[in-house]
Amino acid sequence: MKISPVDPRYVSEEDLTPVYRVDFWNENCDSSEHRIENAACVEDVLAWAEANRNGRQAVVWVEYNYGGVIGMCRLHGQEPTGEETPLPPSPMLEP
Repeated sequence: MKISPVDPRYVSEEDLTPVYRVDFWNENCDSSEHRIENAACVEDVLAWAEANRNGRQAVVWVEYNYGGVIGMCRLHGQEPTGEETPLPPSPMLEP
């Protein structure tokens, strides 16, 4: 992890109403995806994921638009496919 000071003026745009996605993965690596709009904050999304995971792994993403293409940035968790670098566990969602 690399941490450095930053001038907050480097950002040219903010999205005050981000769209999130929560993917739930079961022990068979089957997933169920949910798109979340109008969340007050990411903590609300994490709380919803915890309340609805039912023993499954939860992966939380935020959507972004880059040049007309929708992408996602992973905020929490990891997919059980083994194809990505894991994030450290979050105290918000206990396995």
